[in-house]
Amino acid sequence: MIQRKQTLYLLFSGLLMLLMPFVTIVKVSIPDMIYRLNATGFEDLSGEVTMPSWGLFGLTILIILLSFISIFLYNRRVLQMRITVFNLILKIGFYALAYVYIRSFNQTVLESGGVTALNITVWAAAPLIAVIFDYLAHRGIAIDEKTIKYMDRLR
Repeated sequence: MIQRKQTLYLLFSGLLMLLMPFVTIVKVSIPDMIYRLNATGFEDLSGEVTMPSWGLFGLTILIILLSFISIFLYNRRVLQMRITVFNLILKIGFYALAYVYIRSFNQTVLESGGVTALNITVWAAAPLIAVIFDYLAHRGIAIDEKTIKYMDRLR
């Protein structure tokens, strides 16, 4: 199981997404305060969550679970490929949902002057890197499946 390079790709993808609840994705500045967005929601500098984002947190947990579940489906490669593609789509949806939460936060703080600065951190690229790992894993699983079918044909 661990000898396959696609297993490592799936593991790295899951580990990158496992960091999302703990790292800052975006820093949002309003005239009197700075807020950080992670997968659990917007929190101020003291660490208090001011606007929870349960949808983003739930999506992150689902992505992490699917990444680690697909590692153990190495005997069922077609299902593993489907879960990997579904997980890749969910990671793209992570960005869309984060955008929705940022827009919603902007509407919430509009009466206090609105957002003055939006700083995207390096950690915002983690889901994109995880998408690349998912693509590489899918490609490796497809090669394995093709090899197995070819070997069965030779028997």
